[in-house]
Amino acid sequence: MSLKVLKFGGEALESPEALGRVREIVQAELPGGGVVVSSARNGSRGRLLQALESARRGDLHEANARLAELQEGHERLAACLGLGEEHGRRCGTLFQRLGALVEGSALVREASARTQDAALAAGEILSAHLLADWLKQDGTQARFLEAGELLRTDGVHGHARPDLQATRLAAGSQAPGLRRGARVVVPGGIGQGPDGAPTTLGRGFSDTSATLLGEALDADEVQIWTQVDGILTADPSLVPEARPIPRMSFAEASALCAFGAKVLHADSLAPAARAGFPLLVANALRPRASRTSVLPGSLVRRPGEVTSVAYKEGVLAVRFPGAFPLEELLATALRLEEGGFQRFGLLSDPEGSLLVVHPGSQAPERTVRELESAGARVERGWAVVALVGEGLRLDPGAPARLLAPLAAERLGAVLGGGPGSVAFLLPEDRLAEWIPRLHRTFILDAECATLGT
Repeated sequence: MSLKVLKFGGEALESPEALGRVREIVQAELPGGGVVVSSARNGSRGRLLQALESARRGDLHEANARLAELQEGHERLAACLGLGEEHGRRCGTLFQRLGALVEGSALVREASARTQDAALAAGEILSAHLLADWLKQDGTQARFLEAGELLRTDGVHGHARPDLQATRLAAGSQAPGLRRGARVVVPGGIGQGPDGAPTTLGRGFSDTSATLLGEALDADEVQIWTQVDGILTADPSLVPEARPIPRMSFAEASALCAFGAKVLHADSLAPAARAGFPLLVANALRPRASRTSVLPGSLVRRPGEVTSVAYKEGVLAVRFPGAFPLEELLATALRLEEGGFQRFGLLSDPEGSLLVVHPGSQAPERTVRELESAGARVERGWAVVALVGEGLRLDPGAPARLLAPLAAERLGAVLGGGPGSVAFLLPEDRLAEWIPRLHRTFILDAECATLGT
């Protein structure tokens, strides 16, 4: 019997109507059993982190107010769903645990990474209990399973790495039952370290935990249920006519993630690529809408075909003089990556070198000042734009052709990208004009031309 892993984002757990759709999806996709991975409900993570930050400052009243908001919202939804006293007791215990964590942080004026992991894990567990109890209410076979019983990590709090061997051993004990028809609901994004403490996997962790479990369980498919109709040809906030891509390769999906697409996290693709199972991206709010299948191997595309346009704002162009030692430049690039910067390009010629990086959500301004003190010129206000498609591998002249419309535009650099992408630096204030133009020229118009031949 086939085995699937379904992951639902927090937006799918926000109301009785949304949860009704989740139940229908689970019944349709897992008639013979499988794994459901649930994220914390929308806003839960933010409230938990705010509570811990307030506690760290010694403001226990404010911290408890944030927890009260979270508890009231959960209990209100549970009441609407008609969940019983047993659910209330389980979740009440979790809220007591959260209260103790917050009180402890207030006493020592500290919110360690271990404490944050424990709090965030409780938020994920609350959602998983709610979903499991909701599924059981109409007889849908489902049971809650602690994430640590399946997913093991190296124990590093705040950004744990999965222990693949230990995860495969832990998950292996559950696989036979799942293939015989068992159905389990697992909290997303958390695992268990060697000491038994909960750990989180970092950004994009719920998607990543779903694909890691898919790999460990030898799943036939992993489904990521989001709030968009699959992976789109462009950002719909800039391109209203953007539409889902029915099928794409892992190489295309990886390039999109690297260059800013938000529907999937790049780390979630690696387990699927290693194991070779397909990854489905669909809309939990519109289950019958279009969807995207991300498939192993290469897809047949027209030579030069572009399937999507992606961009990443807030990029820094760090320019070094020609005399800057290459060894020091490479060491600087490595130090930035270790400090949380994402690197998009490193170009060098006798006139100087260019390092293109994104500082992440918490810009380490001190590191940027150190670069400037070392003789680098740091330019802000850039975005990386990428045109992505397997068909670019088949067209050696693609970079020149794709960049031709931008001949009069001020580009910071042409970064190349990879065999299936062409990337360049564009001023951020030009994105609103160029993303729709590039989408129209290389996707919509190109398709019309092909249909007309």
